[in-house]
Amino acid sequence: MDTEKTNQTIQLPDGRRLAYAEYGSPGGIPIFYFHGTPSSRLEPMVLGEESLASSGLRIIAPDRPGMGLSDFKPGRGFLDWPADVVQLADHLGLRRFALLGNSGGGAYVAACAVCIPERVTSAVIVSGAWRMDAPEVAGNLPFVNRIFWILARRFPPGLRLLLSTMRQPGKASHDTELAKMRPHLPPVDYAVMSEPGRLEALQHAIREGLRSGTSGAAWDVRMYVNAFNFSLADIPIPVLLFHGVQDRNVPIALVRSFVRDLPTATLTEFPEDAHLSMLCCHFEKIVSALKKPETNL
Repeated sequence: MDTEKTNQTIQLPDGRRLAYAEYGSPGGIPIFYFHGTPSSRLEPMVLGEESLASSGLRIIAPDRPGMGLSDFKPGRGFLDWPADVVQLADHLGLRRFALLGNSGGGAYVAACAVCIPERVTSAVIVSGAWRMDAPEVAGNLPFVNRIFWILARRFPPGLRLLLSTMRQPGKASHDTELAKMRPHLPPVDYAVMSEPGRLEALQHAIREGLRSGTSGAAWDVRMYVNAFNFSLADIPIPVLLFHGVQDRNVPIALVRSFVRDLPTATLTEFPEDAHLSMLCCHFEKIVSALKKPETNL
């Protein structure tokens, strides 16, 4: 991993530092990759350097405020993010670009689609999270997976304590770490994480997101259990959603419900896939969607 490419920063007009990483082909189609939560700009490494290099994409992955190397922004909402993206795009000389949001990065794609549709060539959300306090979550996720969101909604100090346990490298071996995860993962996600390097890349991205503490990640998580500060109905451009029916992190019932409020959305369901396998196993389909310009206005 080239740290010169993965540890870049710019200073925003309000004085904050915004960090970002670049992957793939420098001359490729530019896309902004919005990571999950908690995670960081290093998340694309889960895909592997070979997949990134052969994608034909110039992947730009920024850290959201308070995560990784980006400075915290008090009181921010989803609609604050497009301004940061525009500042980074202008810094890089990019007039138009595609958007890819994975998991907790999904609503940030939607926010950009509302605010800066004229800059967006295509918008893709993979395994995207929405309102994680919705009835469809309580009724369709295992209790152990709901604890995260219960803490976010009802006991923020408990959420921060849980996030703090993710900051330190695990002392167990690779096989032991996988064995601990197995009861909580659908078989397809377990198979993906069993592939060489994937688990380590994911853990590294999460730890990097928490390097400066839990404040940024905790704020990011809690935004998903409070009212969004934008309406899905205001999105004027096509948004493509890819989601696994076996997802135990963001239930498909929740996505189906939210799509009804997003008139420009097209949801493609993958019956045999889950939360982690979508990005890793279907990256070629995702790349094809990102490369297809849409008529935005």
